[in-house]
Amino acid sequence: MTVAFHTFGCRLNQSESDALGSGFTAAGYTIVNAEIPADLCVINTCSVTASAEADCRRLIRKILRKKPDTFLAVTGCYAQVDVAALRKIPGIDLIAGANHKMLLPSLIQHGASKNLAKLSEPLVFHSPKISKEDFTMPVATVFNHQTRPNIKIQDGCDFFCSFCIIPYTRGRERSRKFDDILLEANLWAAQGHKEIVLTGVNLGAYADRGQGLADLIKALESIEGLARIRISSIEPTTVPSQLLDCMGKTKLCPHLHLPLQSGSNAILSNMGRRYTQEAYSAFVNEAMNKVPNLSLGTDVMVGFPGEGEAEFSETVSLIESLPFSYLHVFPFSERKGTRLTRMGLQHVPLSTIRKRSQVLHDLSKKKRDAFYNASIGKWLDVLFENNSEAGFYAGYTSQFIRVGVSSTNNLSGQLLSVLITGVAAGSQGTLPMAVGVLS
Repeated sequence: MTVAFHTFGCRLNQSESDALGSGFTAAGYTIVNAEIPADLCVINTCSVTASAEADCRRLIRKILRKKPDTFLAVTGCYAQVDVAALRKIPGIDLIAGANHKMLLPSLIQHGASKNLAKLSEPLVFHSPKISKEDFTMPVATVFNHQTRPNIKIQDGCDFFCSFCIIPYTRGRERSRKFDDILLEANLWAAQGHKEIVLTGVNLGAYADRGQGLADLIKALESIEGLARIRISSIEPTTVPSQLLDCMGKTKLCPHLHLPLQSGSNAILSNMGRRYTQEAYSAFVNEAMNKVPNLSLGTDVMVGFPGEGEAEFSETVSLIESLPFSYLHVFPFSERKGTRLTRMGLQHVPLSTIRKRSQVLHDLSKKKRDAFYNASIGKWLDVLFENNSEAGFYAGYTSQFIRVGVSSTNNLSGQLLSVLITGVAAGSQGTLPMAVGVLS
């Protein structure tokens, strides 16, 4: 039997799909590329925006048009928060909510026929309440073919920002067992991976038997063969001071992605964010002073209800004043069940959201171009990806600068020193890329 994975959304979903891939491989399945028709399709969904849910529905219908007899299993955040909507889509054979997600190989093995025949009604494994217990999970060592495997260390969130659906799709904060994480990281390093990415919903909240995120990173640094540890998005109020003290000086990459969302204190308050623009700026300045050559990225939400021209101008001014190397810009998307739906705030017209988004996209390009251009003339270590195009290889520095070189040798997975000689502008829809020559 063959199985194909389609994963939407965050690095956390990617990490969970990798672990599920290992589980299906152990059960005798062969993993095939997502574009290849398979006996079983697993769709790991996202529900962070209405657009993400719509993308999931479109993919389900597309798969069923191309191969109507494929056994279709849907899991992930959408399967937790709106199982009723998925039940109405003809052709879905199994729906697994948050508590049952990592049991998917077993659920299919025992709940479906041996030849994965289509079902007239979907098998549904769902419970409204999500476990609050710390967790273990299958160690992903087979499915992931990326250069930088994602390792899930934490799940859930207790912050309950007014606009956010995640506490309802993933539950309350809980952490993965410390030794379980070390085991997986050791296995990835033994397979030749030089960089890992730690991922979770609220990374700074990681805690297992008195050991926090800084303790985990310190333990990971002792793994032989591992050259880099990168952390994914982390809340600005949860970054341990020990991380800034060692970032860029050890295996921990000098790269922080700190969600801002808005530069207006009034909007931040309505969002339920746990900082002011002044506190955010103070932390960024502290980080820049402590970490040489820090790469700083952020998330910004456009069109949050109540955002007028004055509030948006505050956001633009704050972003202009801070040394960001890139922005991720998101239009506001109302989520049913969140606190915001009961606040009665004035919605921002879609046309205004589009105009403001473009302003921030332009500002992000300006920031990224300046950050990339500052690397010209420097020797930087680049971890090359596992693919190439006509002898051209691309990879990333520890600061997450994308770098390309021309080479007839296979550079896949190698960490090599590159002299940055220039910056190539990205084509429409693609990022710019620093270009260089090997030492």
